[in-house]
Amino acid sequence: MKLDTNISLIEVEQNTSDIYIPLQAWFEGRKFLSHRFFCQNGSDNPSSDWGTWLSIQECCPLHQVNSLNWIGLHEARKNTDSFLENVKSEFNGKFPFSIHGEEREIIEKKIGIPPKPSLPIYLISCSDMDDTNEHIVYIGKTVNSKRFIGGHSAALKLLDPKYNNMKKRIYRATPWFYDGKEYISLDWINPTSLAIELLDFIESHLIYNLKPELNTSKKKNEDTRYSFYLHIQNFLSTGFLNDKFL
Repeated sequence: MKLDTNISLIEVEQNTSDIYIPLQAWFEGRKFLSHRFFCQNGSDNPSSDWGTWLSIQECCPLHQVNSLNWIGLHEARKNTDSFLENVKSEFNGKFPFSIHGEEREIIEKKIGIPPKPSLPIYLISCSDMDDTNEHIVYIGKTVNSKRFIGGHSAALKLLDPKYNNMKKRIYRATPWFYDGKEYISLDWINPTSLAIELLDFIESHLIYNLKPELNTSKKKNEDTRYSFYLHIQNFLSTGFLNDKFL
């Protein structure tokens, strides 16, 4: 039987905790808006005490990679800033600390729904056709929207005959932090330069520890800029790498 490759096989995490969708949870009245949006020009100061997660949110066959909605870290930050500034303007220059029915209707009608967090880390895996022996072959990051250059290079390398008769998947994930007070999206880290640095560190940390065969850099020397203990969570059907600590 011939597989119809036009059928979408993208799997998205449906039961995401409010921890990982805080703007949506605020918009739907389940959480208060983070205090950081009420402060001006605050800067984050990461430390080894911070909890660090990588939440895998999407998965699809590698051949459907162009069907994914690629939003880089920069664009996600701009989307969040724009959404919140529009909300603030709509409510006389002040953020609603919590949102109720009438406020929600106003926001949805005039501004739209909250943007989702970016998924700036991607992991390409291979497995046997029966889904056994799944392993990471490439890890990359997207800082700018639609930037998948390294991933395209890896995809070409997977045309090597030794990868024939193997399933190839791409997973997309987002980093989160806990500073002892609240969970912080990478999209919210200030300043932007720090967010980019943290993203680069997490990519480096993953590559060094998982040693993907198609990555050509960051495998030999450990990145020691931070000493985070990274907890990977994957509640998708594959469960790949779920509860792995690095």
